[in-house]
Amino acid sequence: MRDRPAPYRPPEPPPYRRPWSLAGLLDHFFAFATVTLAGWLVSVLLEWCGIALGWWALPGAGHSERLLRVELAWLNRDFAAPEMAARLVEWAYWGAGLLYRGCGLEWLVRWVVSDHPSAWEGLELLRAALRAFGDYLLAAAYITQLTGARLGVVLLAVPAFAAAGLAGAVDGLVRRDLRRFGGGQESSFMYHHLKKTVRPMFSVPVFLYLVSPWSVHPTYLFAPFALLFGYFVQRTLGKFKKYL
Repeated sequence: MRDRPAPYRPPEPPPYRRPWSLAGLLDHFFAFATVTLAGWLVSVLLEWCGIALGWWALPGAGHSERLLRVELAWLNRDFAAPEMAARLVEWAYWGAGLLYRGCGLEWLVRWVVSDHPSAWEGLELLRAALRAFGDYLLAAAYITQLTGARLGVVLLAVPAFAAAGLAGAVDGLVRRDLRRFGGGQESSFMYHHLKKTVRPMFSVPVFLYLVSPWSVHPTYLFAPFALLFGYFVQRTLGKFKKYL
């Protein structure tokens, strides 16, 4: 007598992580750290490619230095009026310096330009090679400081996303209650697919802003995505199941 095949059991869905739980907060933190690191690496590689292929109008590290000066000037001009915004601008300068020092670039640049001889001959050869590529090293230093300053701008954009998300959440919950008490049908398919689009509405503009090799005013980039963030929050909660 043949054994009957085991009945098919669909794979269990991954455990749901509440956004406000410890696991959810850690998940958001590591996702933001990954986007920041990827944006920094891609922006440095783009700057190096521009120097090597002659994409930029300014030679050497002049393009990255100009980017840093322009965007810091925007911060001073557009966000320095209120007292709280002025503090956030100071945090942007602090973040630029912290990221520059924390990744070791400050120490590396000082070591390359110093005249103190190294005890090992191999270190002198490495120093000579780095001096030959001094423009690339200096451009990486400017881009690192630019990434830190842009992270300060991202911090300034968080309240806009929070306000749009709050408005979308209120409207979505109202629509859910109207559907619940009106006997409307729910769509778990739409809910689960819309839920996946909420996080990219914040991470995508952050990544694009960090890797941009041109000076982009943050208002033109973050305002449309903030509205889309609120819209998808509203649609997601509006399709949430009727009974909890």
